[in-house]
This record gives sequence, structure tokens and C-alpha cells, in this order.
Amino acid sequence: MSRCPLCGDPVHPALREKTTSPTLPVRRLIQQEFPSWQPADALCPDCALAFAQRHARTRSRQPLNNQTFPPTTFPYYHPLDYGLLGLTERLPHHPGYTGNGVTIAFLDSGYYPHPDLGEDVDPNLDIAAVGTDVMRLRLALEDRSNRIRQYVNLIEGHEGVGVDAPSLWSDAGNSWHGQMTTVIAAGNGQLSGGQHRGYASQAGLLPIKVGRPSGSIPEEDILGGLRWLLRDDNWQRYGVRVVNVSVGGDFPQPWQENPLCLAVEDLSQRGVLVVVAAGNSGKRRLLAPAQAPSALTVGGIDDANQRWRPDHPGEVERLGLYHHSWGRSRMESRHIPKPEILAPAVWLAGPILPVSPLFRELWVLGRAWEALQNDEGDTARSILWEWHTLVKLTPAIRTADDDEVREALLLRMNPHKWVHRHAQHVDGTSVAAPLVAATAAQMLEANPTLTPAQLKQVLTDSSLPLRHLPEEQRGHGLLQPTRAVALAQRRHGGALVGRPISGTAISSESLRKLGIPVRVAGDSSVSADAPIGEPDRTIYLGIYAPRARSVSLIGPFNNWQPEWLYLERAEDGWWHGVFHFPRGEQVYRFWVVDEDGVGDWVVDGENPVRAESGFATGHSVLN
Repeated sequence: MSRCPLCGDPVHPALREKTTSPTLPVRRLIQQEFPSWQPADALCPDCALAFAQRHARTRSRQPLNNQTFPPTTFPYYHPLDYGLLGLTERLPHHPGYTGNGVTIAFLDSGYYPHPDLGEDVDPNLDIAAVGTDVMRLRLALEDRSNRIRQYVNLIEGHEGVGVDAPSLWSDAGNSWHGQMTTVIAAGNGQLSGGQHRGYASQAGLLPIKVGRPSGSIPEEDILGGLRWLLRDDNWQRYGVRVVNVSVGGDFPQPWQENPLCLAVEDLSQRGVLVVVAAGNSGKRRLLAPAQAPSALTVGGIDDANQRWRPDHPGEVERLGLYHHSWGRSRMESRHIPKPEILAPAVWLAGPILPVSPLFRELWVLGRAWEALQNDEGDTARSILWEWHTLVKLTPAIRTADDDEVREALLLRMNPHKWVHRHAQHVDGTSVAAPLVAATAAQMLEANPTLTPAQLKQVLTDSSLPLRHLPEEQRGHGLLQPTRAVALAQRRHGGALVGRPISGTAISSESLRKLGIPVRVAGDSSVSADAPIGEPDRTIYLGIYAPRARSVSLIGPFNNWQPEWLYLERAEDGWWHGVFHFPRGEQVYRFWVVDEDGVGDWVVDGENPVRAESGFATGHSVLN
């Protein structure tokens, strides 16, 4: 048994391998107190958690972006937290599902086979090394398999089908918007070290290019895209179960009179969920296809790029409303409020078009900024001097001090809304809708029998109510990917029908029906018929791991010891247990051992409450 080099407590050897990559703020804090410590020395999860909590207490309550010159273009709350939170940090998802086997169609002005759309993450891919030359980059990317199942070009009424089409590999400006929506939904995090990975990171994609060469997209062209899917059942040929529409129509019109809305209704009847951006007017004004009754219309929230937890009401009430469009759609005697659901719509990382001049400029600026953040001022100056002509800096940068280098970098980065070397921050319901479409793909992977109406119902039923926002604009609430997938698994056709959701308190009656013993977290087991103390501290936990050899529960309550508090295997690959926890907030994970005997610590995919752990992924939390 190895020991933590900081506190001396024992650390299980298998777990030690998972604790060698603490976050930058945690590394800095540890090295202030233990100067000789290096990440390769590892540490125990309790020490990492303690340092993460210490760092969290030093964050400003107010954003710091306006307290320096020049100010940054996005909010942040500690110098070491500079950047944007990843999707899974701001809105946790179910890590067991990636949209595998599901195809999402996109209607947009143009696309590009971005590296994040690859089948796998390639650690050897150096996208900047091939430059921004269109053909050289294309050749490099064609050597890698991607998840674009087919490409359709419907510009100006002409139809072209094929992934070798020049317009798919074009450096035209109108290629950027569709590239952004596809990567936000389904990117695998290739160019961000996994931080800005989409929820549907293994979903197939069917990009449909609509509009005019100028980039404008009249309503009739969006209609052409939907009609192409309907024609000859093209949606079925390519396995399309979800369509993302992040573009809007021309003028308000009742849905019954609008051909675009009628096409949405037709697709829905055939089994395809159409997810639509509400629009960004901030007014009671819906444009097709957002008012189609069957469409799942998505509005937005502004989380200020700030961490929050759904179990902390004060933090939930800090969530603001994005200026999305809204209204009502009438169907027979029912009025359907639109949007029906909200998702983050601002401070999201949008990929730069790899074949644009901006890509190489931000690559240089990003490398220099990262060096400066790591207190490597000489390296930053060397990078900027090598590329000073490209990034439009004078030779004086060679002798500038660190503060001058920082100022020079921000003056170049800010106009491009820089967030990391391959991305800029973006906003709009155009980027909120893909988050919902990606979650729907996860749900369909978990339960392929779900109809569009059932997908809508589960997504809205599982959303987090935001009662502090105006009733007519808040829909059912905020997207909760973890709960949506968990409920999808429990609908007819899912693998977990009738099972409780993991992370929830269980009553004595339900416990007797389950017929499994209660384990005291960190201690011996007790009979299911024995008194269990406070009912709210008796928690049902489970994980779907059909290929696992064993699953156990780990956390501070048992000193993070794997293979001690085992879960029981039920049929269909579900592992579950009932545990009585000590009072107070408890963090936990599952220790999952695969068929080859290799263990990994895994968060509870059905519990949306996560706490910073000191590592890239947070711990699951019970209150």
C-alpha cells in the first residue's frame, strides 16, 4: 500500500494511478506548501479535495475581467481559472452515453470536417503543423476517419451529395457556423485536451448545407433541407433520429400556414425529433420553425461562466436569462409555451475554422499565453518573436517584461474573443440548441424505442425549474442531461424500467421490495429488516456497467478503498446497492473493474450534483 506524500495516509495502488493530474490551481497550492512535490508523486483524493476547496474559497464573488487592463471579453473569478468552463463542468452529463449509433442531422450555412469530429482522439495529431493551406489540411484530415456519415449541399436549389464535395472542405466564411454547431454538440475534445467535449462525442453527423453563397438562409432554403430528409426517407437511410436547426425563418406566421413548420410536423410523425433554436430577439416573436408544435424549441440561460450546483438554491437563482425569442403555439385547444426548455447560450467555446488565417494567429497567441500562465515568460517572448509578423507585434516584444507581454497578448486576443488556442467564445440560441440535440442522442443510445414526443416529455420533465425567471420565457426549465438519460432508461423499452434512480433516498417499503441489504458506508453490513436510522441518509446507488467484473463504492467514508463496499450485479448489466451514509455532505464515486481486471473511478452518471475534486472531473455528491 502506497502513501500520500502530503498527509501520509494510505492510497490504494490502483487508485494512485488516477491521482497524478490535479488541476493547475491545485498544483500551485500544493507546491506553495510542499515545494518538492511533483504531480507524478500523486496524492490522496482527500488532499486533492481539500486543496480544491481551499482554492474555491479564494475565488472572487464578482468577475475579474474588468479589473485588469485591457479587460478580457469573458468573465472569470480567479487568475488561475482564466478560460471557459467545459460543458460537463457547467452542466454535468451522463458519461456512459455518447450518442453512439445515433445520427444527428444539421441544417446550416456550411460546415468543415473539424478534427473534433474524428472517430477517435489522436494524441499525435498536430493540426497547426500542416498550416492553414486548404489542401494540405484536407489531406491530413482525410487520413483520419470521421463521423460525418454523409454531406448534402443544397445551395441555390442544386443538390450535391458526397463527403468529397469541395464545399465541405472550403475556407469560405459561411463554413464556420455549421462547424460550430456540430462540434459543440458532438466534438470529441481533440483540440482542447478533452475540456470542451460535446455530449454526443460519438454520434454520427449528417450536415446539410442550405442557403445562399452570401451566407443568408431564406426560409425556403431551410424548407428544402427538411424536404430532402423527408424525400425517399433519406432520414431513415442515414439513421437520423434528431435534427438540429440553428437557423430561423423570415417573418412571423401561424404554424398551420407555414410549410416549414408543416415539414417539422411530418418529420416528427416519422420518428425524428426536430430541435430548433428559439432565436435571439429577446421579444415575443417566433419565426419558423420555432413555433411548430412538435419542434422542441430551445431558449437560453447565462450562467456567467460560473460554477453552480442544482442543489444550492442561491446559486440556481444567479442563473440569468439569455435574450431569446419567445411566444406561444396553439394546437387545437392547447397553448404550447415556446421555448419549452433552456440551455446555456453564452460563454461557450466555439471552434475556429482550421483553414482560416485566424486559426494560425490564435494558435500562436494561445501558445504564448499558456507559457505566460505557467510563469514561463522567456518561452512566451520567444514564441511571439518567432511569429511577431503573423500576430502583428513589433520586435520590442523581445525585451518586454511579463506585464507588457500580457497586455500585448490581450490586445491581440480580445478582438477575436479568444478562450484557448483553437476556440473563441460564442453565444446565441444557435449554440444552446445543439446541447439539447446532443442530449437527445444520448437518450436514444440508452433507449432507441423513444418517440419524438417521448423525448420531448422526458427532456422537459427532467429539466431544472427556474422559477425566478419570467414565467412566459423560462419554459419547463434548464436542461439536465444526467436526469434526462436516467429517465430515458426507465421508459418502456429501456434497460432500467422500474428501478430507482441512483443517488436518491429510498423508503423502507421500497427497500423491502428490492430485497437487498443495507450497507453502512465505511462499516459492516446490516440486515434490510434492521432499523436504518434517518430515511434521508439511506441512499440507493447504481450504475449501468454490463461489461464490468465488479463495482464498488468509494469515498472519504471508507478512505477511498476500492473493492470493499461492493455493489450487487442485477440482470442486464445493472449494479446496485443501498447504503446508509453519515450525516453531512458526502462525495463519492464508483470503482469499476473491467473484464481485463483494470479499475477506474467513475462518477455517478445519474446524479447531476458534482463537486470539484481537484481533478478534471468532479466527484458525485450526496447531501
